[in-house]
Amino acid sequence: MATSGASGVGTHPLPPELAGLDLSLVRGDIGFRLQRRLGLIPAEGMGTARRALIFATVTWLPLAIWALLTGRLADSDGHDTFLAHFGIHARCLIAIPLLVIAEGVAQKSVPPLLHYFVESGLVAADRIPPFRALVASMVRLRDSVSPWIFILSIVVAWSTAGAVFSRLEDLSWKNADDAANGLTFGGWWFIVVIRPLFTALLLAWLWRACLVFILILKLAHFPLSLVPTHPDRLAGLGFVERLSFIFSPVAFALSTVAAASFAHDVVYHGVNAMDIKALLIATAVLVSFIFLVPFAPLTLLLVKVKRQAILDYGGIAGQHGRLVRARWILGKDIGAPAILDAPELGPVADVQALFDAVRRMRTFPVGKLGVLAIAGPAVLPMLYVVAIQFPLTSLVGKVIKTLI
Repeated sequence: MATSGASGVGTHPLPPELAGLDLSLVRGDIGFRLQRRLGLIPAEGMGTARRALIFATVTWLPLAIWALLTGRLADSDGHDTFLAHFGIHARCLIAIPLLVIAEGVAQKSVPPLLHYFVESGLVAADRIPPFRALVASMVRLRDSVSPWIFILSIVVAWSTAGAVFSRLEDLSWKNADDAANGLTFGGWWFIVVIRPLFTALLLAWLWRACLVFILILKLAHFPLSLVPTHPDRLAGLGFVERLSFIFSPVAFALSTVAAASFAHDVVYHGVNAMDIKALLIATAVLVSFIFLVPFAPLTLLLVKVKRQAILDYGGIAGQHGRLVRARWILGKDIGAPAILDAPELGPVADVQALFDAVRRMRTFPVGKLGVLAIAGPAVLPMLYVVAIQFPLTSLVGKVIKTLI
């Protein structure tokens, strides 16, 4: 696949037909421009690792220092000490850095995939101008202000609610009654810094998932040159599955924060992991569903292509088979039909192989690997919650004893 210096994924110049196809989910939006003005994003590149480290440090380290100085770092008989706040550690040290890292993954992945629509011939030469217009419309949508106003409103409302409803687990700390309104520095730091940053990054990614949905919806209505017999079993769209990997860090981040809350209840509130297994499963399924939905619009297109291809290739196979039967079974003189001598069709077995390829077409653009790329990160944190109560070594030991 070609790469582009303008897209931030390489330094090689683009061929003329690929110019104007550099859609990024991240570069150019308001969040990106704001971070660049603040110096968090350098003039060149994304500064992904640096930003992940800065955000983790700014959110977590002040709390750790405060907890150490005030004796709230750890306590053998309390569940509201710093080390016991799994949700804070999950947000600051795992979720927030991963949401930033996901931006770098998306930046490297999306532009080359759009180029490949042209390079693979899915977009014919005479369709490149309207395809370029399609990409330009997505750029305008990405840079629009309205979604970010909505994100800011949610962040402010959610943080304000945290200040009012201060009994939430991540806001309660040991000796909290010595602070105004029942909140210590730890509670206020969570409300003012940790929660707004995490919420903003998460909502930004939910908006980007919407962008992917809209992009794929537009592509599903675009006149693509699909090949029903393509060996990827997706009419040539198999490479779209790679987009699922940009959501892997996001799914893990979201699932980790949810699992941290469950883990706190299991460790400190006596909740049995088996009693909440339905909730654990439902959470993993919901997270997976959120990031698989953007690929759904292609399903209707693939169903339509498969249905028509079965008729088209079935007709060819039927015509070919009838002529073969007439000549070799019935002994009729059928002349020299072109379809029997066509090199692209070949013998009966080859014709049947073409029809079988069409019949085995998939109708959802994400296969097992893509589903695993999203569902795996969503499930792993939930398994950790179960492992807290049922350690892996204990389970393995019981299995071995049973077998022996």
